[in-house]
Amino acid sequence: MAIKLKIGSPVVGEDFFGREEELRKAESLIRDNNLMLAAPRRVGKTSFARRLIDTLSSKGWNTIFIDLEKITSIDHFFNAFYGELVKLPETKVSEKVKAKMKKWLSGIELSTTGLPVKATVKMESSNNNDFKDLADILNTLDNHTFVVFDELTVLLKSLSDKNDNEQAVRTFLNQFRAMRSASSEKCSWLICSSVGVRNFTTQHNLSDTINDVADFELGAFSDEEATKFVSTLADSIGIEATAKIKRYILEKIGWNIPFFIQLLLSRLPAGEITKTDIDEAYGHLLQTGSFDTWHERLNIEYGNNKDVAKLILKYLCVAIDGKTRDEIYNHIYAKIPSFENDELGLLLRALMTDGYLVKDGEQYKFRSPLLRDYWKETYC
Repeated sequence: MAIKLKIGSPVVGEDFFGREEELRKAESLIRDNNLMLAAPRRVGKTSFARRLIDTLSSKGWNTIFIDLEKITSIDHFFNAFYGELVKLPETKVSEKVKAKMKKWLSGIELSTTGLPVKATVKMESSNNNDFKDLADILNTLDNHTFVVFDELTVLLKSLSDKNDNEQAVRTFLNQFRAMRSASSEKCSWLICSSVGVRNFTTQHNLSDTINDVADFELGAFSDEEATKFVSTLADSIGIEATAKIKRYILEKIGWNIPFFIQLLLSRLPAGEITKTDIDEAYGHLLQTGSFDTWHERLNIEYGNNKDVAKLILKYLCVAIDGKTRDEIYNHIYAKIPSFENDELGLLLRALMTDGYLVKDGEQYKFRSPLLRDYWKETYC
């Protein structure tokens, strides 16, 4: 089996590797539940979601994938949603629903057999009735529909920043929740984001708007699956490695996520490799910009807590065994006396959810030695 070395972008088709057990579990849950794909950054949420779409589509489900990362308004949200709806082949709709579709779609003809495969969507405005209209359309579609929202938190933050208040976000989330409820018999939803949706909703006191969505955890590869992935990828790109060398690769990375494995293997030479080759590739990797987004995300998503988050990570990157909560707070307080102790718990949880940290007993430390060494090399 050969797979392509794809770094950063979602993998699809034959390049998707593993996750059989998680896919079986997700498929068994999704008809009767809405799911939140709970996983740190770079674990492979989008690739997993697209694989689940392929699986359900092959079984006759309607499937829709909507990337919300560049959507900045409710109108744009509806634009994207209706744009995906019109791509569904041979979708049979009632005359009543066609009328509702015409309200949103401009310059196209709705045939008696269904919606056109291609159409131009024109948005003017949106309100609560529009969410109800969308639920009505979903309820009228043949077969069950599976909808994936990727990067929901990015849209929520955009709505919050644009309106300079949380009411617009609450209104959207309440209406979205009502739409999920109204279409629950015919539609299932999967929500994922590279920054935790629950972190955002907790920070803004909005947790009640997503309490109908169950967390579905997607972790790193097991050691066995990670070893198979290393072997398959190495064979595909011409790298020869003994079982001992493969274990050493995973020990260096310290966190078996596909992205980190792909990054390190991309720096290795073809042919038979040694520990020296791995050490050199590891060192070169720390000098690249491959991890810069982890720092940039703090500026974008952590708001007023970005400086505290950076202070925590800078403190922990030189503490291999980690630090306790009290030690972390005392370190923060010495530099930022105004920081409240009760804020630290939520911030640490956010850093763990986003993949920066892990809790080992009473100690908080970097989840990945690779990310820790990058942080130490770059910011200390």
